[in-house]
Amino acid sequence: MMTRIALAASLILLIGMALEGPVAAQDIARLQAGVVKVTAKPPSGTTNTGTGFIVRVDKDVAYIVTAAHVVAGDPNPKVEFFTKQHVQFSAEVLPGAEGGDDVGGLALLLVKGKENLPSGIGALPLASTSLMLEDMVMIGFPLGAGPWHVTKGNIGSRQGRTIYFDPRVDSGNSGGPIIQKGKVVGVVMAARSSGQGITVRGVQDYIEGFGIAAQESGGSLSSSMTPAPLPPPTTATVRPESRSTTQSSEITGKDGAPMVLIPAGEFWMGSSDSEGEIDEHPRHQVTLDGFYMDKFEVTVAKYAEFVRVKSRPKPTYWEQVDSSKHRNLPIVGVDWHDAKAYCEWAGKRLPTEAEWEKAARGTDGRTYPWGNEQPTARLANFGKGFTTNVYDQGLAPVDSYEAGKSPYGLHHMAGNVREWVADWYDEAYYKNSPERNPKGPSGGEYRVLRGGSWLNDPVNVRSANRYRYSPTTRFDNFGFRCAQDRPN
Repeated sequence: MMTRIALAASLILLIGMALEGPVAAQDIARLQAGVVKVTAKPPSGTTNTGTGFIVRVDKDVAYIVTAAHVVAGDPNPKVEFFTKQHVQFSAEVLPGAEGGDDVGGLALLLVKGKENLPSGIGALPLASTSLMLEDMVMIGFPLGAGPWHVTKGNIGSRQGRTIYFDPRVDSGNSGGPIIQKGKVVGVVMAARSSGQGITVRGVQDYIEGFGIAAQESGGSLSSSMTPAPLPPPTTATVRPESRSTTQSSEITGKDGAPMVLIPAGEFWMGSSDSEGEIDEHPRHQVTLDGFYMDKFEVTVAKYAEFVRVKSRPKPTYWEQVDSSKHRNLPIVGVDWHDAKAYCEWAGKRLPTEAEWEKAARGTDGRTYPWGNEQPTARLANFGKGFTTNVYDQGLAPVDSYEAGKSPYGLHHMAGNVREWVADWYDEAYYKNSPERNPKGPSGGEYRVLRGGSWLNDPVNVRSANRYRYSPTTRFDNFGFRCAQDRPN
C-alpha cells in the first residue's frame, strides 16, 4: 500500500514538473479532485464515456459541467469522483442543455445528497481573464491512457468562442477542462483534425442561466463553505417619486394586459464605479421618450391564447402547466423570438434595455425596484434553488409581491423570471451608447435579459444587472413583458 502511494506521489510530481508552465506541480492533485468521469447509456444501448468538472460544491449538492453530446439521451448518467474511484454515483441532467452538437453544446449535472459527495472533492476555479495562445493542460479519460490522465498541449488559435488546440484528443476527454495557470479557460468538445473546445465564457454564461455562480476559490467539502458576502447597498439617497410618476396613468393592451405609463425624461443607467459588473459601467445619463410597459409579466393564460390563435408551438415546460391553477403565473420556456412574436401579436414590442431599467428603478438611482434594501421574501421571489416542477414550486403569481413594486407600480421587476428585452448584448456598449433612446448594438451573438428570477441570488436581481444569452435559448426562469410607444 505504501509503495503504491509513493509511486502515485512520484507520478504527480513528475507530471507537475513537466507541466510547470500551465500549472504548478502541487496543483495537479487538487485539479484532478475537481474532475469527474461521466458514463452515459443512451437508448441506443451504447455506452458513452466522457469527462466533466465541478463548478460548485454546496453542502449537499455538486454541480458538474460536461459536453452535451456525452450525456445525450441519458437523463441520469453516472459519475465517478477522483477521491472515491471505482464507485459510481447517479447524476441528474438538468433540462436546458445548450444544444447537442459536439462543438458547442454544454450540459449541467447535479449529484445530490451528502452521502453521494465524497470528502475532498472541489470546484475548479474559472479564469476571469482571456485565455492565452500558449501551453495548457487537459485532464480526462482518453482511451488506453488511464483515469484522470493529464495531457499537455498548446492552444493554437481561437475563433469567437471556439478554441483550437494540439494534440488531438480522444473522445473520452470530451467535456473536460482546459487549464492554464491552475484555472479553467475552456472545455474540450471535439476531436477532429485538431482538438476543439469552447472558452470558459461560454461556461459562465451557461451556468448563470440556471442561477449558478461558479466558486472562484474552488471550494470543497473538506473546507468550510460560507457564502460570499453580498455587496454593500449603495449609499445614494433614494428620493421619493413624485405623485405624477408613482401614480402613472394606465391603459389596457390589445391582449387585455394593464400597461403603465413611464414618463419621458432622464435617468441614470448602470452602476457606479464601486458597484456592479464590468458591463454595467460606465454609469451614464439617458433620456427616454415616454412609453407604456406591461404592469405584469406575460401570463400562462395570455400566452396560451397566443398559441391557440397563431398556431404557435407550445413553449418548453408546457407539460407542467395545469390550466386550472397556473393561469396567473408567468410563462417560461420561451426564447427571444417567441417573446418578440407575442408582443407583436399584441400590438406591442419588447422594451429596450434602457426602457426596462428605467421602468425598474425610476430616476433616483436605487439598487432594486423598491429601494436599496436587500431582497427579502416579502419583496421578491428569488433564491429558491432548483425544482422539478417550476410552475408548482418556482413561480409566483404575476400580481403578487406588492411590497416589491417598482416606482411606477410594476410587479416583479426583480425576481420571478428573467425578462427578454429587445437589445443585442455588447459588454462595452455603455461606453458609446446614445444619450437619447438607446436601442442597443446593431447586431451580436446574445440578446439581453433583465431582472433576475426565482433561481437567482440578491446580486443578480439588481435593477442594473445585465444578463445575456443566445436568442434561441429556453429556460424555466426566462419570461418577458411587453412595451408600447406612447402616442404623440
